[in-house]
Amino acid sequence: MAKLLAFCLLFVIHSLVYAQEIPDFSANYLVRLNGIQAGELKRALKTDSSGLRHFTSSTQAKGVFAFFKPDIIEELSIWSLDKNQVKPQFYRYQRMGGKKEKTLEMAFNWQNMQVNIDDKKHPWQLKIEPNTLDKLVYQISLMKDLSSNIEELNYRIADGGKLKNYQIRVIGKETITTPLGEIDTIKLTRHRNKDEDRETTLWCSPALDYMPVKLEHIEDETTFTAVIRQLKGFDTSNVFTTTLKNEQHQ
Repeated sequence: MAKLLAFCLLFVIHSLVYAQEIPDFSANYLVRLNGIQAGELKRALKTDSSGLRHFTSSTQAKGVFAFFKPDIIEELSIWSLDKNQVKPQFYRYQRMGGKKEKTLEMAFNWQNMQVNIDDKKHPWQLKIEPNTLDKLVYQISLMKDLSSNIEELNYRIADGGKLKNYQIRVIGKETITTPLGEIDTIKLTRHRNKDEDRETTLWCSPALDYMPVKLEHIEDETTFTAVIRQLKGFDTSNVFTTTLKNEQHQ
């Protein structure tokens, strides 16, 4: 009886741990600038044969915006879990296709508690703290923390030549409209100093492991929005409550 109880307990614990894992997925977002369709944002999470997870993000202008701003911005974060904490191993930022191309790579050395940064011009090192993240993978950590009901969302981010503090605040619940339909979300904002004329807001869906289904960034009187329009890797049959007109998929 004791062995059976122990087995059942182990099974339950394993199931709970497995349930907390974010599945591999691919998502496509419609991007607008000041309300005008301007391009697309693609994000994907994949697991390689060694168990490391690759989180990628790609932004590209479309239509008339591609003529004025042909840049393609790609980001990659390779990470793993350590005691249920997201631990980045490698980060790469690339801006291609425009006049100002840029590449920056960050290799995390957790044994020496530093990150080796290479911008193809002047490589350098940055001392890091436990639980330091890169500026892409923090959104994976955000998804995990929200699913664990963690209310104090503070992240230390290795961003270029220094560590930055990202403070995320929960504003409340909101139902938003997407090309896939309506969906219930948790609305969050990144808190910045009052003198900063920038504002970042995220809408994350509890039904999709708190994946951001909408992002908005306001800076210099320009509003950038990205709203999800395609998603693979999640069962969405009972997530979006209203199917919208086909023209919103365009």
